[in-house]
Amino acid sequence: MRIERLTPDMDLYRGYCEELARVLDSQNHLGRPCIGCDVPCGPHKSPDCTCACTPNCKHALLKMSSEGERYPIEAGIAPLVQAFMRLREFRPCWSCEGHEDKTGSVARPPRVIFYARSTLYPALVAEALTTLLFQKKVSCSWEVVVTPVGNMLDATYTLQPNMSGGDDPTLSQLQADARVIADHLQREVLDAARRYQAELQTALQTTAPQGTS
Repeated sequence: MRIERLTPDMDLYRGYCEELARVLDSQNHLGRPCIGCDVPCGPHKSPDCTCACTPNCKHALLKMSSEGERYPIEAGIAPLVQAFMRLREFRPCWSCEGHEDKTGSVARPPRVIFYARSTLYPALVAEALTTLLFQKKVSCSWEVVVTPVGNMLDATYTLQPNMSGGDDPTLSQLQADARVIADHLQREVLDAARRYQAELQTALQTTAPQGTS
């Protein structure tokens, strides 16, 4: 069958532009990535200073979790969780650093489940993953999949390695991949958001009736 292109929906495109603008605004947020953290930083003794805001902060594993004392973030996935929190519109709600079984095989791969209130947002993450795979910065293919958790009005998605692609990575390789993704996630997502925003704005200008802007 022939694949038919959809007729452009300008109202939908304008909505997409607003959603992309919210993502791009995350780079202007100068506050702490761990929402609600008020632990004074070491050098300046300030509860607002971000100089120590890294996944290596000894408080981050507790502060990034809604129940930090009972369920702190595992250290192996903390950089990726914090990378999502820096994007603001992508709220992580569950994570796992990955675990092996008794034979040393990967029993549970590293993953992060996150909220996204626009279908554009997981698409931006998926594009970032494709870029990293194309650049050979990760050992295997990673993916974003819809993950029904609780209320579907607030859709959740999982970032995880694609273990069905014929690759057989070790847990250490996957954890190294998770760190690489964490290091590049914000930049790649913002770059993709800028590209899509420019395309949408061009489409809106091209189809706007003469005499309007």
